[in-house]
Amino acid sequence: MTTRKPTEQRRKEIVDAALEILGERGLREFTAAQLASAVGIKDGTIFRHFKDMSEIVRAVLDRIEELSPVASSSTGDPLARLEEFVLSRLRSIAVRPGIQSLLFSDQLSQALGAEGPVRVAALRNRGRQFIRSCLHEAAEQGRLREDVDLEGAVLLVTGMVMGFLFAAKDNALPVPAEEMERRCWQTLRLALARPPVQS
Repeated sequence: MTTRKPTEQRRKEIVDAALEILGERGLREFTAAQLASAVGIKDGTIFRHFKDMSEIVRAVLDRIEELSPVASSSTGDPLARLEEFVLSRLRSIAVRPGIQSLLFSDQLSQALGAEGPVRVAALRNRGRQFIRSCLHEAAEQGRLREDVDLEGAVLLVTGMVMGFLFAAKDNALPVPAEEMERRCWQTLRLALARPPVQS
């Protein structure tokens, strides 16, 4: 017998299961039956909590936004903020690869129809804008190498996160994820930051 849970708790369980199914198995396996099985309820019970599958996908995107904060601070050392952002994205890949996987695929866009591409692009652009602002601020402070192209560096950072994701999904990280996270950031820092002045 299924235990009756409060609506908000059950909605969260459904959304988290949907996030996992979409991120790990894709839109093709995102069915009411698969979702109900993952949560441990009957198919019809899902629709007591959500109007339809599209509403669940919208809630998944809301959950991704909640789980992917841009940064805890907008002040202080811009390279430290960028480091925190990069490491948090890499850690989230190691813990919940489905989140970043969804952001780098068209699964959510397709599932949401016309509003999908706009919402997903806004979420991706939020991260890119944060990276851009950190890099611009670091450049203004003379903290970046003079030959760094800022827009190229934005793509370098996002591309590194994407590369980490695919390597993690393919079990192709050459070292444990925590060490690879650190090595990725060190490599980025070396490529971008002005070396300290030798006295």
